[in-house]
Amino acid sequence: MRPSRRTVVLLIAAAVSLLLAWSLDSAPALFLAGSMSGLVAVRAFLFLHAAGTVASGVRVERTATPFILRQGSPVNVTCTVHLLLPHGLRAEVSDVPPPGAPLTKGSSSAEITLAGSHGMKLAYGLSCISCGRLSFGGVDIVLHDPFFSLLLPFRGGAFSHPTLLVDPVGRFRAGEGSGIIGDKDSEARRLLRGYGIRSFRGYMPGDDPRTIDWKLTAKHGKLFVREYAGMIGKSPLLVADLPDSAMPCPASLRDAVIGSALDAVREMCRMPRGCSLMVICGPNLLSFLPNERSSARLERALREYSSPQQVLRCYRALDPAVAEAFRQRLGETEGNGDGFPRKLREIYSAFIPAMEPLPFEVQCARALARQGDTALHVLSTGWGDASHLAILGLQARRRGVDARIGIPDSAISPDLLRRLKGWGYTVVRVMS
Repeated sequence: MRPSRRTVVLLIAAAVSLLLAWSLDSAPALFLAGSMSGLVAVRAFLFLHAAGTVASGVRVERTATPFILRQGSPVNVTCTVHLLLPHGLRAEVSDVPPPGAPLTKGSSSAEITLAGSHGMKLAYGLSCISCGRLSFGGVDIVLHDPFFSLLLPFRGGAFSHPTLLVDPVGRFRAGEGSGIIGDKDSEARRLLRGYGIRSFRGYMPGDDPRTIDWKLTAKHGKLFVREYAGMIGKSPLLVADLPDSAMPCPASLRDAVIGSALDAVREMCRMPRGCSLMVICGPNLLSFLPNERSSARLERALREYSSPQQVLRCYRALDPAVAEAFRQRLGETEGNGDGFPRKLREIYSAFIPAMEPLPFEVQCARALARQGDTALHVLSTGWGDASHLAILGLQARRRGVDARIGIPDSAISPDLLRRLKGWGYTVVRVMS
């Protein structure tokens, strides 16, 4: 509670009168000092009582559209604050926007000067610069009377709803590639129509309206589309490799990967077989959704593990088959059988029988073996150890799966491009 200028003057006058009463032994000066101090105390009590009445009746209704949006997109907010204002008070009502969401239009505050019951409506616009789950800060009400002012902050609970789900900006370029020498590759995304109808299914946003079967639609009262024989195509497996939250990875790289993954699942889930999603953090499998056609479930899995913690690490783990190939190569080029090659071959011979595949290798093999015509799409930050990317590429190459990877352009380097090509990734996409 802050005193006004009038209150400060009264308190100073009371202090001066008290000093004069003490020095001059004046009863009128003492009475004047007591009167002014009593007036301030009574006004303070009445003000606090009125503030309690206001605080007990505050109710907030807030709507924000849209509440699921992209980073940098505008949001229209309407906040209605209901309160009962006693006589002699005026109130300044302010809605507190989420952190990282500055105002772009309108005003988030207003003043009430008339006593009575009010429903103050605040309409303004935001631009969400931050990403993630953004909650409103609440509502601030500042009460004023001629003697005091008081800030009433309302936080948490119903005062912070709704929560904005802001996706980071990212682009998934399904048809562009960049290789070591700048080569470009294109991927046919058009669904080829055959002469026969393979099946019918419910209409999904993004389907070609020309494939709607109007007879079946009229019979059941909802839209159905025809799936032609030529629409069988490859089943996409999207792998989102998220960085460890304990490692110093730039937030821009993580946002680029999550944003591109959200773009990709929205596009791939409309394909005939849906989209299979693997969310990993290094060699740690966090979530696996096979042949999922619900974009909400896919997006929920990506948001749930947006800041994972890496538990297992492989640090350039050697595959048993690769180790056996190295051992045979050393045996063929051993020469006189002395020196370092012989010692290395003996080490391989001793350790190969005890080698077992990592759990991550088994998980990748099972995910890639679900469909014989899988297309592997990997989105990664390219930050830190990349042994898990080598395992993914090796498992895809063994099964003849076309493996493609996307890495933010700020993290790409010629050495990383060379290694990715060596691990079996045919196309390297660079995400903006």
